[in-house]
Amino acid sequence: MGFLYFKRSLQGDIVYISRISKDGRKQKTVDHLIETSEYAASIGKKLGISELARLAAILHDIGKFQEEFVEYLEANHARELAGEKTQGRGSVIHSTQGAKFIYELRQSEEDDIGSLVSEICALAISCHHGSLMDVISPDGDTPFHDRISKNNLSLNYEKVIGVAEENLGLKGRINGIFQKAKLEVAEFIDKCEKEGLDRHFMLHLLTKSLYSCLIDADRYNAYCFDIGVKQAQSDPSFWNQLTKKFENYISTFPNDSEINKIRKTVSDYCYDASSRPKGIYRLEVPTGGGKTLSSFRFALNHANAHGAERIIYVIPYLSVIDQTAKEIKKALDYSEEDGYILEHHSNFIVEKEDKMDEYNLLTERWDSPIIITTMVQFLESIYSAKASDLRKLHNLANSVIIFDEVQSIPVKCIHLFTEVLNFLHFFGGCTILLCSATQPPLHEIPKAIFLSENPSLIPEMSEPFRKLKRARIIDKTRIGGYTIEELRDFILEVYKKEGNCLVITNTRGEAKKLFTSLKDYFKDKPDGAELYHLSTLMYPKHRLEIIEKIKKEEEKRKICISTQLIEAGVDISFKAVIRVLAGLDSIIQSAGRCNRHGKDPEGKEVYIVNLYEENLDKLPDIKTGSEITRRILSNNPSDLLSDDCISNYYKEYFYKREEEMSYQRKKGKGTIYDLLSKNPRATNNMKNRGKQIKTALTQAFSTAAEEFSVIENSGIGVIVLKDESRQILSELRNVNLKKKLFLIRKLGKFTINLYKHQIQDFGGALKLTDDGFYVLNGYYDDKLGVINELNQDFLCY
Repeated sequence: MGFLYFKRSLQGDIVYISRISKDGRKQKTVDHLIETSEYAASIGKKLGISELARLAAILHDIGKFQEEFVEYLEANHARELAGEKTQGRGSVIHSTQGAKFIYELRQSEEDDIGSLVSEICALAISCHHGSLMDVISPDGDTPFHDRISKNNLSLNYEKVIGVAEENLGLKGRINGIFQKAKLEVAEFIDKCEKEGLDRHFMLHLLTKSLYSCLIDADRYNAYCFDIGVKQAQSDPSFWNQLTKKFENYISTFPNDSEINKIRKTVSDYCYDASSRPKGIYRLEVPTGGGKTLSSFRFALNHANAHGAERIIYVIPYLSVIDQTAKEIKKALDYSEEDGYILEHHSNFIVEKEDKMDEYNLLTERWDSPIIITTMVQFLESIYSAKASDLRKLHNLANSVIIFDEVQSIPVKCIHLFTEVLNFLHFFGGCTILLCSATQPPLHEIPKAIFLSENPSLIPEMSEPFRKLKRARIIDKTRIGGYTIEELRDFILEVYKKEGNCLVITNTRGEAKKLFTSLKDYFKDKPDGAELYHLSTLMYPKHRLEIIEKIKKEEEKRKICISTQLIEAGVDISFKAVIRVLAGLDSIIQSAGRCNRHGKDPEGKEVYIVNLYEENLDKLPDIKTGSEITRRILSNNPSDLLSDDCISNYYKEYFYKREEEMSYQRKKGKGTIYDLLSKNPRATNNMKNRGKQIKTALTQAFSTAAEEFSVIENSGIGVIVLKDESRQILSELRNVNLKKKLFLIRKLGKFTINLYKHQIQDFGGALKLTDDGFYVLNGYYDDKLGVINELNQDFLCY
């Protein structure tokens, strides 16, 4: 390789390149930097950081202006052609030089804005091959500063800067962009002050947005060069065509019943509201009021009116996401060949292996016009520090984002949720729609969401909505609570009266015990009833099959015992519902599974019961909600579904949980919100350690990401062995990485979570494969799912 380089050098000056395509084409580093900076500026524009993005992108790969990098590329290309193993990425450092250059500019800047520009860009550039670092870590370390300030001879720093000056006109080019970037950041801070936003927290989101623009521009430029196409951006002009399809579809809906007339009224109000300015709005509709299609009608027409780039539909529960996707696709007469809808959630399986690369790129970028995803995916992408997760962040800008069942947001995530919505609206030009039958007062909490003026899409409709109340909630709680046998007898009483019944419990253990008790009863006294059980003790494919079976057998005599997974949004109907005492919002959602289609105009009963010695210590959300609901019940309200009851419930619930809303870290070490804002503990620890480093940023990006998760999951994924999963596992042997990833995704349909301490309970039936998968052979019941768990008193969504 040295000889090849020497020969080329004799022929003239070296040509600095960024990559070599498989067909041998070479991309000049100058071209890569200029093209990437132009694209980054174009996508950064919708966030108000066009020049900031241009600045980071023009500098991000100047480390490739070194002979060693060209040698590395050519050596690897030769090895690839020869079928040999290539040298690993990162062998020649090239992401630090640009970061160091812009970071050192802050020393010549006398104003704080200049320092911010330098640090934000330097952080994005230095981390663009991996994930964002802590600026100040909780123990007071300064890993970012230490990395940038380190005098590393392998950087060839002075030589790189000299070559960049010759090839790029570095200093002259940077100065003008830098001044414009300072204006953008100054405007950003002014807007934070004007709108009453937490400047430090918003700066954390600004940094991630810049990082997103840089990552996507860099990787997309490389991708386009490799396949030989030009970079393109999304075209929102087709919204008009989709709205016509959608309007034609809903025009066929019957208007022959009271419920259908109310649904049409709600839908028409949403259509009328679509011409409103961009903002943060609410849609408050009781269950059964046609919320899904009405909210989507608003989104489509609003996107068409304002030139939005995409519609993002965020759903809290995997149990309803397939149903929602099918409903939207049907309304748009969508076929998979159309390709403008992206489903990004674990239930979605790519059926064709050759489509996996395309799907993975789409899920990284979120560049599709319509995206259907989960709250977990949405929040864990934003509060990640990984480049692959944050790459999509800039594509949230200029979108219409619908949050369905917004009341389901975990309390610990509330402030992180409201602040990112404020950011997306004020700085990303997004319209946000919060949908729920029981709207939580997110506009009244300490870090409130800033609702638009006249935020409700529909006017006061309490009188018509009374006609949507297809159920009456009846308090059947008792002092001391029901034993499992007593509750079984009550269930049987209700079942014999109505013909079918749904029972919703708080824990998997309760569900299993009740089902077993009923099964034993019907073994001695059969009457043709079908017993169903639903919980996450069952693998996802199994659960979905049971739900579909229940839907098809709506009039059959049956009892279903389920955990919370069925209570929100699942289009399923029973003649009676029994709900173990929980928060009022959960009870109201459960009521939505009772007489769902209004077949009994007089309404049906939803019974609230309590269990003897129920332990909810590990379920603080349910425990607190249950206690508040119990107090409300003690006042004998005339209507538990009234706006006053719901309002009083949330006021007390949020007041009691206020300290938890910023995501408490373990062992009293502050909050994740603090880590991503001023980070006061870390700053004090840094000073106490005698470090005299002045930083414009203080956030602990990496630590916050490591500690954040929407749903606590200390479990281990276990694959249940069935014919299909056995076949997939056998195919995993001796396949390439691409095929392996495709098959692993398919295995998700057969995977459940077990706690570490439960792994030993199954003895030789649970094994660890050579591929690193736990597989369970046996101990699986076709009604109950996994049947050998010792501790099941935990909630599963």
